[in-house]
Order: sequence, then C-alpha cells, then structure tokens
Amino acid sequence: MTPDRRIYLKMTDPDQALGLLLDRAAHLPELPTEMLPTAAALGRVTAAAVYAPTSSPTFLAAAMDGYAVESHLTFTASEAEPVTLAVPDEAEAVDTGDALPVGKDAVCKIEDLDEQPGTITVLAAAWPGQHVRLVGEEVTAGELLVTSGQQLSPRHLGLLLAAQVGSVPVRRKPVVTLIPTGTECVPLEQEPAESQLVEYNGPMLAAALTQWGAQPRLLPPVLDDVEALSAAISRATEDSDLVVLIAGSSAGREDFVPHIIAELGELLVHGVQMMPGKPLALGWVADRPIVGLPGYCVAAWTCLRRYVRPLIHQMLGVSAPQPTRVRARLRRKLPSSGGIEEVIRVALCDGPDQLTAVPLPRGSAAITSLATAHGLLTIEQAHEGLDAGTEVEVELLVAPEQIASSIVAVGSHDLALAAVVERMAQCKPPLHLLGLSTGSTEGLAALGRGEGHMAGSHLLDPESQEYNVSYIQRWLPDLPLILVNLTFREVGLLLRQGNPKGIQTINDLAREDVSFINRQPGSGTRVLLDFLLAQHNIPATALNGYEREAPTHTMVAEAIRQGSADVGLGIRAAAQAFGLDFVPITEERYDLAIPKAYLDLPKILTFQKALQEPRLHTAVAQLGGYSTRNTGEIVYEQ
Repeated sequence: MTPDRRIYLKMTDPDQALGLLLDRAAHLPELPTEMLPTAAALGRVTAAAVYAPTSSPTFLAAAMDGYAVESHLTFTASEAEPVTLAVPDEAEAVDTGDALPVGKDAVCKIEDLDEQPGTITVLAAAWPGQHVRLVGEEVTAGELLVTSGQQLSPRHLGLLLAAQVGSVPVRRKPVVTLIPTGTECVPLEQEPAESQLVEYNGPMLAAALTQWGAQPRLLPPVLDDVEALSAAISRATEDSDLVVLIAGSSAGREDFVPHIIAELGELLVHGVQMMPGKPLALGWVADRPIVGLPGYCVAAWTCLRRYVRPLIHQMLGVSAPQPTRVRARLRRKLPSSGGIEEVIRVALCDGPDQLTAVPLPRGSAAITSLATAHGLLTIEQAHEGLDAGTEVEVELLVAPEQIASSIVAVGSHDLALAAVVERMAQCKPPLHLLGLSTGSTEGLAALGRGEGHMAGSHLLDPESQEYNVSYIQRWLPDLPLILVNLTFREVGLLLRQGNPKGIQTINDLAREDVSFINRQPGSGTRVLLDFLLAQHNIPATALNGYEREAPTHTMVAEAIRQGSADVGLGIRAAAQAFGLDFVPITEERYDLAIPKAYLDLPKILTFQKALQEPRLHTAVAQLGGYSTRNTGEIVYEQ
C-alpha cells in the first residue's frame, strides 16, 4: 500500500497546535504509582501526600558543644561572680547532637566557661532550654512533609529522610517510545554503508526526554514502508504513554506518518506555521498521543521541546520550568517570512554596554549551531524580520554565567583555532571560545557591528603584499583595535591521495579534466585564489567548479577525499587531517583583530596570555603547516 503524496492538510498556528494536543491529553488517566527509596527519588513527582511518621529529633539534644547543666544552679553566675560546678555530677560534657543527660535542662557553651580538672567555672547564667533542641524541632510526627504532585528536590529528600521516610510514592515516569524512520538510517553501532546515515536524532531526543522526567524507549530505525510503520506504531501504543516518530511527517513520496496516523486513529495537526518544524504531525491512536517530528535534527529538537516537553510535564502534573530570558540587541537586519513563526539560534556577545545577539546558521540540519547556541530568538508570525538595532528577548539554553565566560570569534576558518578552543576549556575557571566561520571579509564586518569579541582574518593586499592591515584601515577606520598574530600557515593545492591527475601548479586548475572546489566570496582563501589566477592570466571561468563553494577548509578537503572534486586551495593542516596530497604555494599570515573596548575583559586577558604558552604552540605545530614564530604578538595597532 502506497498512499498518495499528501501536502499539509492545514497549516496550524503553533500555539493552537499545542493547545489541541494538551486539551486532548488532559483526559488521559493519571500515571500509575510506584514506591521508590527516598534517597533515589530525586526529580520524581509524588503521587500522594507524605506525612511524618515520627518526630525529629526524637530526644532532647545538645545544640552546642559544652556542658549540660541544671539551669537553676547557674542563675547567679556572671564574670564578676562565677559559679563552680562539679563534673560529672552537676555538669556533664556534651557535643552538638548528643542526647541531653537525664536531669539536665540546659547547655552552657564552651565559650562561656572555664574548664578545670573535675570542675567547670560558669561565667554566665543559663536559662531552661538554653542551647537545647526540642523533640520534633525539625519535624513533628504527623506533619505534612510534601503534597502530591511535588517534584522532589534535594531539600525535599533531606526533609523526608529526617522524618525517617524510607520510601515515597511517586508517579511512574511517562514511557515515550521513539521510532526513527528512514530506509537510509542505521543505528550507531552499525557501520553505515554507502548512502546510509547514522541515526543520531533518536539518542539526542531520548536524552532530552530523560532530562524532562520521561522514560524514553528508543527503537531501531524502521524502513519507509507503510506496513512496517503501521505495525511499529500499533505495537508501541500497547505499552507506551506517548509515541514519537522521527522523520516521515513531511510531504515527500515516502513520508507516510500523517497518512498512517489518520488510518489508525485521528490526525489532529499536519503542518504548523513554524520554522524550523513546519512538517510536524500530531494525532491520537488507540487512546495514545502520537507526535510525528520532522527528520532534520534541529527541527526535530525544536518540535520536541515545543510540544512534547509541556505534554510530559502535564502528564506528570507539574508546571514546566520557566526559561531564563535576557535582553539583547540585533546589530544587523534579520529577515524572515511573514506569517511564519521562526525560531533562530543565536550566540550572545557581551559588550561594554549591552548584549549583542549574533544569529547562527538557520538550516534545519545545522546541528553545530544547535550545539553551540547560547539561546533562541523567536520572530513572531506578525513580523517580516527585525531591523538592525532592535532589542530582542533571548531564551537562554545555557547558564547565564557561561555568556560571561564565552569569547565569540568570527571570521576566517582555521584548524589552529581548535587548539585554542581546547586550551580555553582547560582554564580555571574554563572559558568557552565560540568560533563562527563567516570568512575574513564578513568577520571584519561583523566585528565592526559588535557581533564578536575578535575576528580572524588572512586577507592579502595584492599591491602591498601585506595581510589584513589595509582592509582594516579601509573598512574599520574608526574602530580602535589591535591585530594579534595567531599563526603563519602554508597554503597550497589540496589533491586526492596519490594525485592521480598529476596536478602541480596553478595553471593545471584550468585543465578541462580537472574539477575544482572553491571557497566562498569574501574568504581570505578566495581573495588569494583570485590574486593567483590574475598573476597567471587565468580567467575564473576557465576553472571547472569555480562557482562551487564550501565555507571551510575541512569541507573542501572532505569533498576532495570523497572524489567529488579533484583539487581545491587550502591549508596543509586540512590536507594532513584528511590524508590528501598537498602542493605548497605560499605562506600566509593569520591574525586576530580585537577591539580595544574588550582588552580589559578578564577573559580576553586570559586569551592573550594563553597565546604565549609553549604547549599551545606545540599543539598548533602538530597540526601541520603552521609556524608560531609570532603567535601572540601585536602586529598592528589602530
């Protein structure tokens, strides 16, 4: 059975879609109760009220280190007229927490007396009950300790254990069955064949479900087959509280999930006015909620967070935690399609005056931008983008203190930065270096807008043969900054292993049998290539693949290793990392431009100090093709 391609039934407002799901789920029966040892119940939700079976403490106890006494014997004591008591008849030594000896009703703390062999001298009167903990002072028998529906924190566990509650009734975790779909997907433990992908959405989403208090059950990927998917969904509804399908909910020829939900039960929603996440499907099968997520990782995570997290909390009977939000400012126009709510990953750059929101790559498959983002910025449906200078609200994905310890580095891609990132992570406390590969030209532009703490650049001036300075003087004349050298690096031709086409010089790039892969406009490597082509009188149109672009050296190297290109211009370190041949052409200088406004920040001071460390220089040199002869030196000041 192969259903016809089904375009979205009706694009639903994101909030309305969530409301439909939660309203329907409100009629589900409560989750069953299970008993757990109290010490193992952190984060669980109580299924019933818990009362104290006993008091704590169960005896009169000393609250101070000192001597237990009969208080009336000390009523006349003062520093001028001290009272001497016999030990142990009239006074008995006690430590904090000891049971009060019979007949004694007060404790004189050690600081208020003098000790002698067989006696103590009391310098201050004691009153009945002084420094004595009463029975039930912490907890009284019969007292309500926690209500039902309480998510247990470490503080709650302490209270329960103080009252000798050894086990607590808690709601069973919602069982969520995750069903990855896709004929091309294989589990992580299986070596993928050609045209196959490792299925990593499932483990990522299972980890999120665990964090939210659910019990995920991840199944192996199911083929894009109607019968197989129908059977998997039917089996899952028998012993799950919620079924989540990964991929197969869009409008492709093998996106069967919406059709199957409609056949087995009821399809509530197919398509929401949200990006990423438009292909979401919501439904009901065998009295169980069914969620069909998009296949792209960022869209799947966004939808799980938006729709499944509140559903889990509703099932558990607890309120969803409110996210931390901060105010930040956009420094450039951020376009968006009207009528669609768009959720954008952002980095946050703390400047002298205010946080700046730096939009990250928006693709639904851009897992790196999801992993490194500081927060999420939402553009409402009513807006067709946001103007530069707009103050926005950002929902944090990290602790607020991580922003203060993060350095945002924009600009050119370089493998040596990975060594710097690792060194920053080893600092005490650790620093986070977030590298955004935008190319040298865009990096300097972003620095001028305040979208980074530093910008990596290796732009060659063809006239002066100098790197970076002339571009900074021309494009950022009013920005006080320093230019710090990171490294010198070898640049040349990256070639397939063994160089099967015998490529040796720039002139070979114009051969008809040679396929080339380029870097993006504005990158320093692209500027260098155009300079080299002009030197050899080779028009750009002569290169088979000049218009084919990759944003990083490693993506160029990967394309060559996979055989989709014969050659590209790049750094030796990329060739070495990917097992490629390399023909050296020149050495270039890679610098970091740092505005002076940031130089007093402790994290920037730490960064500059780290650039001087010999162990960092050694780590960079091991990458291949790098020289650290001027690393950390200021080569220009503006």
